[in-house]
Amino acid sequence: MKKSNLILLICLILYLASLPFTAVYAKGHEMSGLACALLGWAEMKGGGIAWMANPLLFIGVFFLLLKQVKISAVISLIAFGLTFCYLSVGEITVNEAGHQFPITGYGPGYFLWMASCFTLLLGNIVLMVTSKKIQDQNSGPTNY
Repeated sequence: MKKSNLILLICLILYLASLPFTAVYAKGHEMSGLACALLGWAEMKGGGIAWMANPLLFIGVFFLLLKQVKISAVISLIAFGLTFCYLSVGEITVNEAGHQFPITGYGPGYFLWMASCFTLLLGNIVLMVTSKKIQDQNSGPTNY
């Protein structure tokens, strides 16, 4: 299996694994990763900008599929950085009525989501380093 396909597979598995698990614990409530992924766009104020890591992750995957590793690396770096913005959010909307409750903790869904973004970033870095080594070996010393 090609390295890029393995990276994409691991990233996708981690992302999909994050969806059924609890991502955020709020006072008396829990939000699953799926609920956060589907409804996070509605909470763009403050640290809610972290939701933008989701489309950026998929854009990064798209560029990796196009073999644009450097572009994918930059986008995945931004996506991974955005996942940390969620730590600055103090309250989360937990129902359709707009009631907000303080965040009391983060569950495995949140950390699996972060891991999926980190996997794409780390994978892109590995691909860039290994391709650089291959280029260096191919352009080694020439004897004239």
